[in-house]
Amino acid sequence: MATNYVYRRDASRLFIALRDNGKRFKIYLPVQSEPIIDGKELPIKIVDNSEFNYCFYWKGQRFHCVINGQDQNKYSILVNGVEYKYSIESLSSYLRQRILNKGEKAVSDSNIVAPMPGKIIDIFVAEGDLVNAGEPLLTLEAMKMQNEIQAPFNGLVKKIKVTASQSVMKDELLLEVISIDE
Repeated sequence: MATNYVYRRDASRLFIALRDNGKRFKIYLPVQSEPIIDGKELPIKIVDNSEFNYCFYWKGQRFHCVINGQDQNKYSILVNGVEYKYSIESLSSYLRQRILNKGEKAVSDSNIVAPMPGKIIDIFVAEGDLVNAGEPLLTLEAMKMQNEIQAPFNGLVKKIKVTASQSVMKDELLLEVISIDE
């Protein structure tokens, strides 16, 4: 049964593969379990044959892969004789490319602002952390009540604009979080 992948703070094994036809795959290669592609754990057994030749087994079938060509992060791959072209991006390069393609609008859409005036009690994340939708980012105290400000989507914390015990006004910028989902 497929499991939902929860983004960990360490994104070292998370990649984005972009096909030449525009299709995007989010690939996570955990060390101790099956590969997770677009949130689904798949029973794929990968066998490393040599530097440019690989085999993998899926659904009882063997697939032979040859890396036909490489130019920086762009690959041409033959899978059982059929050619596929991919661009493999790390999470940070993928997010950087999205911002460059969309301009400054992408940054302004990712701002987390104070819903009310108050005081920052605690910050639970650091710059560069991966967060899940609904994960607490910080605690804001307003009118003697502590309010958890949560991530609205799966993303990467780009910038933290406040510190603990700082007073903030309504709509003041708290954090910049970039979505890793489209």
